[in-house]
Amino acid sequence: MAQQLLDLIDRFGGAQAVSAMAARVGISPEQAQAAMAALMPAVAGGIAKADPAAIDAAAAPAADVTPASDAGVGAGSELVGQIFGSNAPAVTAHAAQATGLDAGILAQLLPMVTTLAAGTLAGKASGPQGAAGTLAGLLDRDGDGNPLDEIMGFAGKLFGR
Repeated sequence: MAQQLLDLIDRFGGAQAVSAMAARVGISPEQAQAAMAALMPAVAGGIAKADPAAIDAAAAPAADVTPASDAGVGAGSELVGQIFGSNAPAVTAHAAQATGLDAGILAQLLPMVTTLAAGTLAGKASGPQGAAGTLAGLLDRDGDGNPLDEIMGFAGKLFGR
């Protein structure tokens, strides 16, 4: 599920975005890719569980900005607030454990990764389902109409539960 989103981002020119994000926070593109892989399951799960109308409204501007730009960070920060609220530090702490990167660097990357994910989904989304519906379709591997079982299963594997 998160891998599908990473693949989709790659098809939408994500390598350039990852390099720009890495440069903005002072890490290598390889470290940024590892950070993105560690953050993406939480971002994907958060988008899938959030209010679709709110996500679609916030994702629309994300499609028109570069994730590493000030506008991209601003759009991503708004999305992070909607998706995670006060739990964002826990997301970055888990990603820090997985990658060995500093949680402060990951906290800087989280809005950019969220902008990249939402912008990619908004660019791919067509029809009434919007970005959140597109993500739900990507995540729902068993086709039961509920991606949460896949998200919870992946989260359990990620966090050893």
